[in-house]
Amino acid sequence: MAQLSEIMSRSLITVDKNASLRRARRILDRHRIRHLLVMDGKRLVGIVTDRDLRQAAPSSKSPLTTREREEFMDELKVAEVMSRTLITASPDTTVREAARVMVSEKIGCLPVVNGYQLVGIVTETDLLEMLVREEQP
Repeated sequence: MAQLSEIMSRSLITVDKNASLRRARRILDRHRIRHLLVMDGKRLVGIVTDRDLRQAAPSSKSPLTTREREEFMDELKVAEVMSRTLITASPDTTVREAARVMVSEKIGCLPVVNGYQLVGIVTETDLLEMLVREEQP
């Protein structure tokens, strides 16, 4: 059975917990990702998702001007909207077990840690890509 170390992404895109929501949004958009790992120095402290940012942002239908909405997103910090309850896996976790956890917990990614060190991330897309590769002759 394949382990996460075989399919996890090792090129990690992270953001500092004190970064603004506007910065986090730019990072997600630039890298075309939906999950952003939140760090306090070298320590993983949370995760912020595309959905978290959309829910925190003022609606375009709000009475705020575009500039006021941008200022709001500049002032609000990632630490204020991130999920602090992290479900992680280790590099030797099987792909099947990771998929089971992601389904049962209704989460779209698993940070992969070796001890206290962040070493990778596995997303739903990684699992689907593995499934597609296995199906090809």
